[in-house]
Amino acid sequence: MSRMTPEEIRLRDEAIAAGRVVRVQRKVAPLKAVPDYPARVGQPGSQAKPPSVQLSAGVKRVMSIQRALEWAFGTERAQLEFDEIGETSGGQRLGVDGIWLMMQRGAIGCEIDGGGRSDPAWDAEIIASAVASLPAGHGGRQMAVFVAEHARAGTVPDWMRDARPRIQPCGMRTNRYGERSITEDAQHLGGEGWPIQRRIGRKGRVHEEPVLYCPVVITPTGSQIAAAHRRYLGWYGALLWIRAELDGLGILSGIELTLDMPPLKPWIAR
Repeated sequence: MSRMTPEEIRLRDEAIAAGRVVRVQRKVAPLKAVPDYPARVGQPGSQAKPPSVQLSAGVKRVMSIQRALEWAFGTERAQLEFDEIGETSGGQRLGVDGIWLMMQRGAIGCEIDGGGRSDPAWDAEIIASAVASLPAGHGGRQMAVFVAEHARAGTVPDWMRDARPRIQPCGMRTNRYGERSITEDAQHLGGEGWPIQRRIGRKGRVHEEPVLYCPVVITPTGSQIAAAHRRYLGWYGALLWIRAELDGLGILSGIELTLDMPPLKPWIAR
């Protein structure tokens, strides 16, 4: 904006004095008081009210637990932080340690290691801490990493869709006659094999010929398919526990979890 000339300033002052112009007084809105948050979320008697991440007042995003995990680890890039001291001492996690650690860093003026991107949302930290708290009965730390990896990738555990045990030759051999399966001498099987067979030719000569067989392999095996199903069911049970844990905490500020779950046994035809 250009500055006013002395003549323009004189005309403005005369107009104000004559009452032809009214000067508008700006009103500054008072600053809202910031509440004091507890030093640690989950302490007895504390009100766990995190900084708001809602899109608007009173509005929450409705998500299933699977979608919430994908948002926390995939979109917000939340990280798992395990309670090393609690695991070695046999104690239990009190409250949400990831959020407590973030508050302690801010209290002493420390910056988050690494830099270069913004911190995950409050709800994402809460969800990541709940995943890290998986008990040993639901897979513990190994299952927590398993859940986080699939959430980042937006996938579900491979339960081997359409897998059926099939018999296949152990190897193939190609010659001028085409491709054939590899064969071996059955006498190497010992008591379960066939010894060399003798036959008499047209001229009365004795010929010794091995009995050939094709070694095969069954893939995938029934145990491999069952193990894939067990991994999927373990992941499903972990999601149930995480959802119940988050509902029990009741401190998600911008997310409302639904009861929707992935299929329990997708390998069963409906």
